[in-house]
Amino acid sequence: AILPAPEGGYWLGSGNDGKVLRVAANGSVSTLFDAPEAEVHALAPAPGGGVYAATSPDGRIYRVAPDGTSTVFFDPDDKYIWSLAVDASGTVYAGTGEKGIVYRIAPDGTGQPFYDTRTSHVVSLAFGADGRLLAGTESPGRLFRVDQNGRGFVLLDSPFKEIHAIRVDRSGAIYATAIDGK
Repeated sequence: AILPAPEGGYWLGSGNDGKVLRVAANGSVSTLFDAPEAEVHALAPAPGGGVYAATSPDGRIYRVAPDGTSTVFFDPDDKYIWSLAVDASGTVYAGTGEKGIVYRIAPDGTGQPFYDTRTSHVVSLAFGADGRLLAGTESPGRLFRVDQNGRGFVLLDSPFKEIHAIRVDRSGAIYATAIDGK
């Protein structure tokens, strides 16, 4: 996972080490956070210049402050948290696996299931130009658009195994990267 840092540079989520690395604008690298879990799959901006880090196995979301101090923000019963998105109000959305649930999490860390994709994994999340949540899934590779009431619509039922990434350009066009997994 990669996310621009507010002070310049980037935050990187690592696999097999479960770390969030800070890459400064000058290229120097330091460890911001070392998770107890093995993987950091997703990052999203958190209040006060921090970052949310989503992990697996035993998926959790941590709120990591700019100084590296951390707290568990959300801890569902799901094995994986693959994706994160934060709306303008500070509400966090988390895409999970093995049940393909999207959670909606209030800024205080209380969350509940928001949308059941009826797939195995929600591996990508983004917001459309209209503010509705977009969710890319694996097994099968579908792209959903979900309104604020948790009602979803399949925008794309692809022949591929996974919708791995979603981007929305300034005109509102949606781009989805699909992979076959073969």
